[in-house]
Amino acid sequence: MTERFISEGAEVLIVGGGRSGLQAALLAGDLGGIPVLADDDPGAFDGPMWAPVRERGARVLTGVRLGPWIRSWKGPVVMSPGIPPVAWCGQAVAPPLSNIRGELEWAASLWDRPVVAIGGTNGKSTTTALVGHLLKSAGFSPFIGGNFGVPFSEGVRLMRTARKEGKRDPFDVAVIEVSSFQTESMQSFSPDIYLLLNITPDHLDRYDSLAQYRLAKLHVASLFSPSTTVIWNASQDDWREWGPRTKARSVFVGSAELPGPGVVLSGSHLQSHGLRDSFSVSTAGYRLIGGGNLQNLAFSVLATILLGETMGRRIDPGILEEAIASFTGLPHRMERVATVRGVTFVNDSKATNVGAVEAALAGLSDVGHPHVVLIMGGRDKGGSYRPLIPWLKNHVREVVAIGEAREKIRRDLGKEIPIEEAQDLFEAVARAFSVADSGEMVLLSPACSSYDMFHGYEERGERFREAVRRLSAKFGGERGSHGSDSSQ
Repeated sequence: MTERFISEGAEVLIVGGGRSGLQAALLAGDLGGIPVLADDDPGAFDGPMWAPVRERGARVLTGVRLGPWIRSWKGPVVMSPGIPPVAWCGQAVAPPLSNIRGELEWAASLWDRPVVAIGGTNGKSTTTALVGHLLKSAGFSPFIGGNFGVPFSEGVRLMRTARKEGKRDPFDVAVIEVSSFQTESMQSFSPDIYLLLNITPDHLDRYDSLAQYRLAKLHVASLFSPSTTVIWNASQDDWREWGPRTKARSVFVGSAELPGPGVVLSGSHLQSHGLRDSFSVSTAGYRLIGGGNLQNLAFSVLATILLGETMGRRIDPGILEEAIASFTGLPHRMERVATVRGVTFVNDSKATNVGAVEAALAGLSDVGHPHVVLIMGGRDKGGSYRPLIPWLKNHVREVVAIGEAREKIRRDLGKEIPIEEAQDLFEAVARAFSVADSGEMVLLSPACSSYDMFHGYEERGERFREAVRRLSAKFGGERGSHGSDSSQ
């Protein structure tokens, strides 16, 4: 593990008061640095979780303008992903500065085991969890985190603590989700395997254009060394533009002829193509619904097998098939909540962009007529809802719009499909239930962020579950189970 970024006794500016900031501050202290905590929120570091950092003598700067502090700081700076570059440098994508690192990039520089990183727009969290699940089933001990759950710097701390105490390493590989908020400012990052699942419009409230968002996602490929393997989505054109710009090896996932080696989705099997070791893995036991999930599975299986090759271990396809059958997915991703009087309620609260809703609708069975009442809306993220129109016409009887985006949803879609508005999620669920017939579905797949009405997509999903539980208690119903991942 290299520690060159921080010197003994040096002050380290830790920007951001979330969980990433906390673990970065603790790690900086472990390495002999002196954390200086900065956030524009006056109460960012007041909670009890910050007591261990304060007890180490950390200096605290709250309620300050971050820009001047970051720009004038001469020592190392570690940024949390929630701090947009525009807040301190006036640009949507920050210029490379030698003394500034994102928390995840810095943690990766301190990790000396293999890394599998999952990037893209939709499906990252489920794919991260699925790769971790497959690796565990194959006998590995993965750290699972990054943008998903546990900050990478926390994993580094756990490894350092075990070694300091003379114990066995708790992990032999890291499986990390990577968002555009983390890749946008990266200067040195080269995982063993990088999965680029897809890129669809998102976060246009943070980026000036789709082109800028794509650049934030894709420029990381130019940093990869020849020891990295990138798994590209063959159905998107990103590999055509960025494949020649990377030194990494390229492999592919697709459902038709591939432009290079990789995995083909062929009926109920994943079939290797042009790889060193041939294999075929059955998908018959896979439980998840939603359009992108077979593709996520193909990425996950290929990454697992390639990592096994990297570590000198051939993974039995039969073990993978058993693991695939036991994977139940994550909450708030095409999660079947209950069936009430024949109407199935599905919670896809994690679908925070239009592409995620497209994927959710694309994965539904075509019964020959619209059979879904779609609840969507929230805080608009800057794109258009019109790309949903073909999917709405095929699958959706009515849209119930909620949140700040209600009027825009009506403007974009109202001429194509009936739209009703609701003041809150309880009203929306009741309205949708009154419209749906037995055998049909009520789907919460918002295409928006949740921060106009909730603290996050998790709270929105829990509120949806609560509304459905009330209906179930009143009319009787059966509970469902977890489904799939549509978005992040």
